[in-house]
Amino acid sequence: MQKNILCRVKSQDCCGCGACANKCPVKAISMRENEEGFLAPAIDENLCTDCGLCAKACPALNVRYENTTEPECYAAMAEDEIRMKSSSGGIFSLLAEHIIDKGGYVCGAAFNKDWSVSHIIIDNKQDLAKLRGSKYVQSDIENCYRETKKLLDAGKEVLFSGCPCQIAGLYSFLGKKYKQLITIDLVCHGTPSRKVWRKYLEENFLLYNFLPLLQCFHSASMSYWPPIMQASSKYYT
Repeated sequence: MQKNILCRVKSQDCCGCGACANKCPVKAISMRENEEGFLAPAIDENLCTDCGLCAKACPALNVRYENTTEPECYAAMAEDEIRMKSSSGGIFSLLAEHIIDKGGYVCGAAFNKDWSVSHIIIDNKQDLAKLRGSKYVQSDIENCYRETKKLLDAGKEVLFSGCPCQIAGLYSFLGKKYKQLITIDLVCHGTPSRKVWRKYLEENFLLYNFLPLLQCFHSASMSYWPPIMQASSKYYT
């Protein structure tokens, strides 16, 4: 019986978190876009040893129901200067600055040059702007789970921000709790696909020889609700 992730998880149950790809000891798994533009695991059968570690790291196969018994809840917000740069209350920035001040690291979603989104790890406040603000498109975790584990094993503090499925993927990948790990998972209503996002950029910018210069998907400086994407463009020839 094959033990790899593709034989165990139905496509509709996969959230594309990348825990399986990060866990594979022989790098036989890569995250690729499916027909709808969502990330899903692809296995190189020539490299796969059928060890089953990918399935053990999958949060869809190893569902955990924790923190459900009346957890302590708090409400807070940052000062106006930070909130105007943020999508809502600016709490992420405050927590991230605190961790960085203590010599720790922060992992979150950032735009790439082509306006796709991937998770990156930073250790300075100058790069914090890359992680700040909502990004309504699926983020590629890449190798951030592995890099986060290395930092934790070295005794470093890490703040990891992402969608609930990505946080679940991180904990499932790690397989144990670390005292120096703080996670922030967002209230998520579903992630638009990367394919839909590219199509939007092509039809609204690139088709007319404009380069998008996005500032924020949900700009607090313009409107808290409904969310408004703040963007500009630059003509090119």
